[in-house]
Amino acid sequence: MEPVLRRPQNVSSHTAAIGEGVVGHTKSLNARKSVNWETDLNRSLAESPRYRRKNIWNNRSHPQSPTAIWTESAHPLPRPSEREFQNLDALRTISENPGLFFVSTCINIDEFESLLVDHPNPQFVKSVCQGLREGFWPFADTHFGEWPLSFDNSFRPLKSEAEAEFVKSQINKEVELGRYSEAFGPDLLPGMYSMPVHAVPKPGTNKFRLVTDHSAGPFALNSMISRDDIAGVTLDNVQHLGNGLRHFRRTHSGKNLQLWKADVSEAYRHMPMHPLWQVKQIVSFGDKRYVDRRNVFGGRASQQIYHAFMALVIWIAIVKIFIYYLYIYVDDSFSFERRDEMELYTPYHKVLPRNLCKLLRLWDRLGIPHEERKQVFGQELPIIGFDVDPNVMRVRMSDQSRSDLINSLRGFAIQGTRRSLQDFQCLAGHLNWALNVYPLLRPGLSALYAKTAGKLEQKALIWVNRDVVRELSWVAQHLIASDGVYFLKTLAWDFHHMSQATLAVYTDASSVGLGFWYPSLNHGFQSLLPVSFPSETIFFFEALTVTAAILDAVPRMKPNDKLAVFTDNLNTVAMFNTLAALPPYNWMLISVADVLLASKVDLRVFFVPGQHNTVADCLSRSNNSNAIRASKGLLISPFQPPRNSLGAAKK
Repeated sequence: MEPVLRRPQNVSSHTAAIGEGVVGHTKSLNARKSVNWETDLNRSLAESPRYRRKNIWNNRSHPQSPTAIWTESAHPLPRPSEREFQNLDALRTISENPGLFFVSTCINIDEFESLLVDHPNPQFVKSVCQGLREGFWPFADTHFGEWPLSFDNSFRPLKSEAEAEFVKSQINKEVELGRYSEAFGPDLLPGMYSMPVHAVPKPGTNKFRLVTDHSAGPFALNSMISRDDIAGVTLDNVQHLGNGLRHFRRTHSGKNLQLWKADVSEAYRHMPMHPLWQVKQIVSFGDKRYVDRRNVFGGRASQQIYHAFMALVIWIAIVKIFIYYLYIYVDDSFSFERRDEMELYTPYHKVLPRNLCKLLRLWDRLGIPHEERKQVFGQELPIIGFDVDPNVMRVRMSDQSRSDLINSLRGFAIQGTRRSLQDFQCLAGHLNWALNVYPLLRPGLSALYAKTAGKLEQKALIWVNRDVVRELSWVAQHLIASDGVYFLKTLAWDFHHMSQATLAVYTDASSVGLGFWYPSLNHGFQSLLPVSFPSETIFFFEALTVTAAILDAVPRMKPNDKLAVFTDNLNTVAMFNTLAALPPYNWMLISVADVLLASKVDLRVFFVPGQHNTVADCLSRSNNSNAIRASKGLLISPFQPPRNSLGAAKK
């Protein structure tokens, strides 16, 4: 059975941050007068711990493109407000210089509109078509009457002769294509703003990309656009591709699949901008000025505008020409199909996957440009920066990307050196990206975050201390050995069927000691409070008990077994749900991550109300007679709490 496009049912979600996230969640549930907030909380934890970042799958997940579904309820794109039309000087500049301002696009708007005649959100469709005909408005408030009528911020020198030559050649190209106006100047006309331009290297090449910096200066164009107004873009990702692959596997046999990707040429540049915005997009080079008539890379609303158009294209592809399991991330469309489903795409004189051919023919029909070299297929392809294999059902970093990250970690992790705040943040961002496929390495960010907390000066130098070195080295070692996330193995739990857990253990800590209990084994363990942690809080000991229980339980289990740990401390639930903790606690998460990575055991930490945690509570208080009374035949053994073999954490 092929999927049909419909909106997924709401699934309860859970967000947590240590010390407040789970508490906040329970308060919100209480505010809704939920009588079973513990069950709601634990159901969401079973579905997907937060550190998994949605890279977890279940048989209830829908295979449809969230982007296509989003179009059915998206708000219409805006037009210029009445206030913008009060700028009579700008309107006069536009009307008196018709050769400079022009709205055009290569898109076949009539064909596009006809294919959307039965779309369930006609107002959204109308706004996109109107934008194609009259130019898009980027959600801006130009502060007419408050900010300068005209503003020239183009005085930024280019760094080299090569950069200047590239900028000049790109301007000539844009003029030839009609996306820039012919040159005028040297002065700006009333109502015009000019932002600086420069060139940046394309990753992995010696080529440049032209960038107009809409964020530069006190009256930057991007500062005219509220982030709140452009929030809510829905982008498809690897998880959604995984949903499609799992759905396909449930109804089709065999492992002869291949992935394919389709990429639009110069994507954003096909979206025309409204003349009242074109007047703000003046490009300056030497003593010449040019009007940029199109959507630009770097504009705060640029992605939102382009995404609105391409989301409707994907809707057409799924609903009208039946390309099931189709997804899109900005300008990259991607899908999969059997390797024997191939046909000739005549314009390229090349045999391609059948559905890729169907999509390219739709693009041809709509006037969307594309190049042969950007349409690729194979048994393993990079999708949104990660290599995906649809036959072994795995997503991982490419060997080169992983090697680059390992080298970055090792190059940074030199104790006693100093790095800028910006360097710390860049490395944290790089590592955060890798956590999409290596989520258990999340504790490797603790020291980085601790060193940068509260700091704002980007160029300020920060010492690389022992904790940073230790954690980054730990991440690097695991990256060498890890192979990624598997769609078929990384599965959600069904909290209604907790008997699916291979082993369950209940934990508790008190002012006297620590205790945990395996109901299925009827075996309890207890310890007095360790003297090596004399000044710690009850939260520390609750987390220490959970850590001890996990380290004891995992050796009893096999790969892919499910371990359920229960605690009556919400902060501890949050810590293990996020795998995020302050440095004094982080060694526990590192210890747990080590055993989980080595064993492949699947862990969840759940909340249990104190009144339902009797045996573990009695064990922690050395009240053994009551523990045995609560669970007849209980075997009680001592245990040694884990020690911080990594050394005391320092800020």
